[in-house]
Amino acid sequence: MSDWPFLFDFARKHREGRLALASLVAREGSSYRQPGARMLIAEDGSFTGSLSGGCLEEGIANAARQVFAEGAPRKMTIDTRPHFGCPGKLHVLIEEIPAALPLVVESALRERRPISLVTDDAGTRVGSRGSDEALIEKVEPPVRLIVVGWTPDIEPVLSFAASLGWQRHRVVREQRMIAETPRVAGEAIRALSADELREHYVPDDSTAVLMMTHHLATDLAFLREILPAGYGYVGLLGSRRRRETLLGELGSLGLLEDPSVTDRFYAPVGLDLGGHHPASIALAIVAEIQAALAGAPAGFLRDRKGSIHAVSVSA
Repeated sequence: MSDWPFLFDFARKHREGRLALASLVAREGSSYRQPGARMLIAEDGSFTGSLSGGCLEEGIANAARQVFAEGAPRKMTIDTRPHFGCPGKLHVLIEEIPAALPLVVESALRERRPISLVTDDAGTRVGSRGSDEALIEKVEPPVRLIVVGWTPDIEPVLSFAASLGWQRHRVVREQRMIAETPRVAGEAIRALSADELREHYVPDDSTAVLMMTHHLATDLAFLREILPAGYGYVGLLGSRRRRETLLGELGSLGLLEDPSVTDRFYAPVGLDLGGHHPASIALAIVAEIQAALAGAPAGFLRDRKGSIHAVSVSA
């Protein structure tokens, strides 16, 4: 998951001033964040984002003041062992960036287009080629979560999704419900029928559709359209009996002949985390979506062999 969706609000608030970008371009040993982690720093020293677990950011923000003062980028190598006990070194580049750069990235992600960024001695820019030591980050569109439903148990799902920087959409039954439904964490709300959903939300591998209508006929109508469409994840709230009933109906329509259709279908929805409160259920649902779209096994990290981090950028 990229840092960029978390940086856009900060960039907009400071678009009239100067901005510095701090990038973790490489590391030695282990570190809390991986290469590609980013921070934005304003002239007043305020910042957003992180390159560590929270112990280095103030110092990096202070170093950005020097970048503003001298008008030149600065490289830092931070040995985390003496002070923080983490067995690693972080290689950080701090540079002043054009105010338009975050807007270019935001525009691409809003249109759900991937965009590649190169960071090297020449700075950070859109592109896919750089020096041999360049950090090349392919920024993918964030997860887009579409929840079909109108009951209060949707709200903690959307709140967890907001904390992850996901795009959040709720589909309700009737137009009048849009004004009546309180927006949770700024999600978009639309009244759509089952056959309108694909037109408004073009399927892609990083879009998850979650059915939480508590209404069997509505679930069936939407699943008829959603399952064959090619969304990355389709989840259904309900029991195994509900799932089997719906699968029987969908199978009779010839919609389950492609095995990839059922591979992307998760019902009953959620990981087995324990707990029965709506917030616990929401956590289990969001965790499952994250694991499914990332292709992760969702097991205990203590049981994982080898590195616990998957590197998504190259340096």
